[in-house]
Amino acid sequence: MFGIIGLGAIGILLAYFLNKAGHVPYAVTRTRRDRYAIRAEGAEEAVEVVLVDKLPGSVRYSLIAVKAYDTESALGAVAGIPVVFQNGIGGLELARERLGLGIGAVVTYGVSREGGVAELRGRGEIILPEEAGELADALRAGGASVRIVRDVEPYRWLKTAVNAAINPVTALLRAKNGVVLESPHARALAEAAAREAGLVAERLGVRLPADPVEETLRVATATRENYSSMLQDVLAGRRTEVDYINGAVVSYGRRAGVEAPVNYALWLAIKALSDVQSRQL
Repeated sequence: MFGIIGLGAIGILLAYFLNKAGHVPYAVTRTRRDRYAIRAEGAEEAVEVVLVDKLPGSVRYSLIAVKAYDTESALGAVAGIPVVFQNGIGGLELARERLGLGIGAVVTYGVSREGGVAELRGRGEIILPEEAGELADALRAGGASVRIVRDVEPYRWLKTAVNAAINPVTALLRAKNGVVLESPHARALAEAAAREAGLVAERLGVRLPADPVEETLRVATATRENYSSMLQDVLAGRRTEVDYINGAVVSYGRRAGVEAPVNYALWLAIKALSDVQSRQL
């Protein structure tokens, strides 16, 4: 049996794939809604979950899909093996520290949410390590594109590098991902942030599966009409995950003896933007 903690865009997407494979997962969510659904190419389909306050002991995998900063509160609802589906670096590490175990996952599907409806805006894949084979089989049976890898860490860091480049730049400019391609100044800033993140990963002994700058430009091209998750958070007046993206690049860089001044500046800028927004509310 499977459980999901957090019914945001990714949580609803995971529940949808599990439904298609014949599973109705248990779900823990802060805000309960009467209906959950997913919309793709104009068609909308209901998503079924069993809402609970805490996942029952029969759950084998707890799919953690809350924002990274909500990981600590989510851990109290975990049963079985926690699988962390989050942006950035920090949530998985906290799960392992508190619970003694945890599996990382990477999602590259483009998906946004309004209320209880998630909208699929870009096809991607779910990357899981070999030890999550049972979960991978279920998601694949539900129509998800799933890739099994020996070590998921390089993919977590590659996605972090891409997010560190695209997310804060688009959030500050309040523009779609395509701005990274259309503005030479935005592109230079994004490339510098991605390059720094790649260097930090390298110093940590993580060999990225692709060049972080090239991957940033590829993702920006594929998602040029999308709004990044950080921009969506800024526009909605919500807390961003910048501490776990650019902030993580800076903090892990310092531990490895690598300075990341571009990521630090982007972190400061997003934090300052959040400060201003909180005072205006």
